[in-house]
Amino acid sequence: MEKIFKKGLFIIVFGVLLLPLLQQNVFFIDCGPLHGYYSDAPETKPTLKKWFDGSFQEEENNYLNDHMGLRPYLIRINNQVGFSLFQQYYGGCTLGSDNYLYYDNYIDAYYGRDYAGYNALYDQLKKLKAVQDTFSKLGKTIVAVYAPCKAWYFTEHIPGYLRSAKMLPNNYKTCIRIGDSLGIRQIDLNSWYMALKNTEQEALYPRWGIHWTNYGSILAIDTIIRNIENSRHIRMPHPAWTKVVHTTEARDPDNDMGSTLNLLIVPKPDLLCYPELFYKTDSTTTKPRIIFIGDSYSVNFIRTGVLQNISDHWQFWFVFKFVVDSTDYNNYDYIKMENYDWKTEMNKADCFVLLNTAKNANILGNGFIQAAYDYYYPGK
Repeated sequence: MEKIFKKGLFIIVFGVLLLPLLQQNVFFIDCGPLHGYYSDAPETKPTLKKWFDGSFQEEENNYLNDHMGLRPYLIRINNQVGFSLFQQYYGGCTLGSDNYLYYDNYIDAYYGRDYAGYNALYDQLKKLKAVQDTFSKLGKTIVAVYAPCKAWYFTEHIPGYLRSAKMLPNNYKTCIRIGDSLGIRQIDLNSWYMALKNTEQEALYPRWGIHWTNYGSILAIDTIIRNIENSRHIRMPHPAWTKVVHTTEARDPDNDMGSTLNLLIVPKPDLLCYPELFYKTDSTTTKPRIIFIGDSYSVNFIRTGVLQNISDHWQFWFVFKFVVDSTDYNNYDYIKMENYDWKTEMNKADCFVLLNTAKNANILGNGFIQAAYDYYYPGK
């Protein structure tokens, strides 16, 4: 009996050890991709130089490690053990109380640890005011939008070791104050979110995400549309709905941080709301040419289909480095701004929305303000 047990145990252990090799050569299980940023080592070829200096052996070892069979499953099992037993996690995020996920730099922005200084922020916004005045004379509208930040919205869940006893001046509040004094057209969605926190029944921020929820982004774009309407004295299409889907199955990007943990058992998010949108248009509605410039908070306006319905020709200049165009937004081979005639497109556009989360208030427009200022005021 003991021999049978030992043989059986040996067969089981040997079979388990053999599974990665079988997967690597036969591919009998679809493990699914890992989420987040992963760069698999490329296959290498031996050369005499690489062989004798040892670099080939190292490169080949990295390649075999990254392409080992069942690797995604093994990583998820390892991550699950660390997360469930020791509260260890990967993916570049920070775990707060009640399993709320953050990024450290968002928390730093809340406490003012990345403060750029009053003079630098004033210089940026003074140039924005000059660009705004020029756009106004040209019949164009520009609005600065400060999107919400999770560190402000869920301050109570920030982990204790990242809290600060003293609140320093921060970029977002300083920009709002300077913008008001200069007469800049701006929308403070961060404060608006805070005002809605105790009254809005639907989730505006997900527990396992860094961006606003799909539902929250729809409320936000509707507010931006109304601001543009008031500025240009026009009537635009608005997202509307009569039906919503409530589910704990998160859609993009409502679990974007949670997915980077790469766990075997992914915790269910809170109940989320997904409206089924429609738009009313008639002969009195206008769809202006709009350019959004800023960080990833604008992506949800494309994902939910709002931009496609409020503008006949829209563009998203992601961090003023890449161009997403309404004519080919499903093509992920985006044009680099350095190879793009942005000045011509700027002159064609009716509206500009500079949208950054409050964490990125110090880089509002991501360089567009300076570029536009240099274009209209060369030599100053």
